[in-house]
Amino acid sequence: MAEVESPLKLSGAPPPPEGVGGGHCSEISTELIRSLTELQELEAVYERLCGEEKAVEKELDALLEQQNTIESKMVTLHRMGLAENVSSKVRQLDLAKNRLYQAIQRADDILDLKFCM
Repeated sequence: MAEVESPLKLSGAPPPPEGVGGGHCSEISTELIRSLTELQELEAVYERLCGEEKAVEKELDALLEQQNTIESKMVTLHRMGLAENVSSKVRQLDLAKNRLYQAIQRADDILDLKFCM
């Protein structure tokens, strides 16, 4: 009866620490639970599953607490992207303005030379 010993070994171990789940299913399979016949084994597995559920709930709560922070950081990054885009366009306009002033200066210099002759 190796199956009978397995739940007792599982129930003897403490529930996984918070955050260990990482999206994984319980170590206790449905088949194992269905194969249990003794009340003590069922209670032990039930306690283990309750412990796993509490750990998952804590992990979920921690993730939900981080949601607002992550969303605000995403908004900030989006705004930074917009700001970088605007900044790039301003640099392009500044460069075009400088080139225009240089062209005007050259035209003035040419006109000055023409009048000097």
